[in-house]
Amino acid sequence: MFSRRSITALLLIVMMIAAGCSAHRNDVPVNEAAGTIAGLTTAVTADNKAQYDYTGKAMEYLERIGTEYRNRMLDGSGEDNRHDAAQEWIISELKAAGYTDDQIVREEFSADWLGTGHNIILTVEGEDPSGQIIAGAHLDGDGVGDNGSGTALLLANAVSMHDIKPHYTIKYIFFDGEEDGCLGSEYNAGRMTDEEISRTIYMINLDCLAFGDYCNIYGGSYGDEGIPVDDSQLRAPTATEAYDYATDTAENLGFGVWRTADLDGYYAKNGTGPEIEEGTFYTNPWTPDNPAPSNNSAMSPSTLPASDHIGYMDRGIEYIYFEATNWFAESENDEADAMSYTGYIETYDHSIGEYGMFMNTEYDTWENLNKYFPGRAESHFHLYSPLLSALLLAEPEE
Repeated sequence: MFSRRSITALLLIVMMIAAGCSAHRNDVPVNEAAGTIAGLTTAVTADNKAQYDYTGKAMEYLERIGTEYRNRMLDGSGEDNRHDAAQEWIISELKAAGYTDDQIVREEFSADWLGTGHNIILTVEGEDPSGQIIAGAHLDGDGVGDNGSGTALLLANAVSMHDIKPHYTIKYIFFDGEEDGCLGSEYNAGRMTDEEISRTIYMINLDCLAFGDYCNIYGGSYGDEGIPVDDSQLRAPTATEAYDYATDTAENLGFGVWRTADLDGYYAKNGTGPEIEEGTFYTNPWTPDNPAPSNNSAMSPSTLPASDHIGYMDRGIEYIYFEATNWFAESENDEADAMSYTGYIETYDHSIGEYGMFMNTEYDTWENLNKYFPGRAESHFHLYSPLLSALLLAEPEE
């Protein structure tokens, strides 16, 4: 997730917008493909989902990232920087799986003072290339959760589905420069033609899947008005068809799902979030009727403008965002109080990490993941992996 640098929630949002994570367009093209979402089904079912669960491969990749490629900062800073080596490794894994040079593109972009960034794009043509689905995860950073976990799952899915012909074209993108203002995703989204936008059914974003208490799914847009920044502007997001399809699909796969309606008012009544249930998805719980106790910066089922889905959302493309975190957690640290109830605090246990935070801290390591949360990443992948496969293998209902 985008780096935490501000001391209040409002400054956080302003900073993220100024840095380029949310450059709203007034001439958003009509996304014709989004109209097909309501009529979609998928080849993945509750009966066969184990065939599309690539958790083992994702864990293999996550361990390798955590032990060999931890520092992937775009600017080359820090000890043992492995940014370029990580990119080469991702491409080598894709080629070893059987993908060709024609399918893999290194999209170069200027990262200003940071130098040059590269998105890695893999295109898998579908039976019906008139529609496409984008799935992305940012490869830069210095964390295992943020975002070694998203990178590992996306790579595992691409490698494991090499021999599967999707109905719609799939575009896998390993984004660069997310931690410095969503530079890679904004560049890629900004280069899309109106025709490409109109045939993109939705974009799936994978970010921070390993450490958090709750496995969440998000979606929804505020359009040109932007995200609410004070209590007087609270309103529910629109364009949630992709989110609805994702949660319906999760439920059809046999997973539990707590949607906005299920969580609305839960904290006000109980003073905490629901007990974490195995095999269950959640979302941002805050609504206009039941906002967070403080830092009302995003309404359910959307999230903060702090990751790579934003550039696509601002161009009229609906998104589905996977993230594991804890929206119910309050900070015990005055300096981190602005992060309370925003999802930046990943766990109720304030005795570990930076008062419960791991993303964007020195504690986001392979060693800490296994020390404090043994089995958690694997458990999360068992939810996110088959759901990702199902969403990528979407097809029209007969």
